[in-house]
Amino acid sequence: MIVDIFSLVLRNHFNILRAKDGEEVTEVIRNNSIDVFIVDISLKSEKDGIQIIKELRATEKYSLTPIIVITAHAFKKDEISAMQAGATRFLRKPVENEKLLSELLRYE
Repeated sequence: MIVDIFSLVLRNHFNILRAKDGEEVTEVIRNNSIDVFIVDISLKSEKDGIQIIKELRATEKYSLTPIIVITAHAFKKDEISAMQAGATRFLRKPVENEKLLSELLRYE
């Protein structure tokens, strides 16, 4: 549901591509060029958000692309893990729509 809300808020400013799990992420990045990623640490798939970030950073194409983590994982260890994996920013849920929009506009 939160993805739907973010998509509604952001669609007037950005082209939104969504992936529901780690497998779809692979397909989306193979078939598109992404300017900024929003990743949750918890995904219902074999890969979690940390693994996705590591895989993105291991590719030449996305080694420098901004990755914003938005997650309910509020522990400092989760933030450290995400940042060490290569995240650009770490935001804890709930994230206000205006804050997310402002954050994304930094990377235009």
